[in-house]
Amino acid sequence: MQFTFPRFTALLLFPLLLLCASAATAASTKICTGDTALSKFDGYWTTDHFVSLLKKHGNWTGAMKATDSQQVALTIRDGLIKQNLAWHEGDETAYCLRVAGDRIWLVGDGKHRAEQGPYQRLGTPEQNQADLYLARIIQGCFVSEEKEQWCFADGKLSINGKPDKARLSLDLSELDLYGTPLRVEGRKLPFWYLVRRGDAWVVFEDDYASNEKRVPVDPNTSKPWRVLRK
Repeated sequence: MQFTFPRFTALLLFPLLLLCASAATAASTKICTGDTALSKFDGYWTTDHFVSLLKKHGNWTGAMKATDSQQVALTIRDGLIKQNLAWHEGDETAYCLRVAGDRIWLVGDGKHRAEQGPYQRLGTPEQNQADLYLARIIQGCFVSEEKEQWCFADGKLSINGKPDKARLSLDLSELDLYGTPLRVEGRKLPFWYLVRRGDAWVVFEDDYASNEKRVPVDPNTSKPWRVLRK
């Protein structure tokens, strides 16, 4: 015997199917470069995977080396979606996003068939991107053997209560690949490298890796410039 749905059952199911289709559409939305709706996503975004790597490695270089640094972050602003491309190159590609809840995925870049993501919002355009990442690596106050107090709060450093202009160097292209490099001003060498050693943070002064006169640093054996402890 052939089984068929009664007509009234089909009439009841039809609105339910429409409701499910509407819910699926609402749960996932596609927004592209230039769309007016893009403005509510303005800010700095990073992949869930990269956030987990920062927690796992506890330093910028380790996290960057453990993934494809070309794809770990986005900046959305002024109607544009830009990949950070290891914070070394410009990006003029027109992208689209797939939005689902508080996460986004990058689609339609013409280069990758697979979606990239998910990305989570790290901060707003008014914030400093480098500060947002450094805050994921180190927080709190430490005392050096020279009795200096180094305090890291929300990605900013103060020494003995005085704000310091040292900032995380996002671009590693000309740097030695160890620790967490901070770009500093007004010093003989342009970088401080933070390296976790047991319950302390050690700080090395260092130069661009491309400088032929640079004295190489081995973070395991070289004498640090500062040792910071809680």
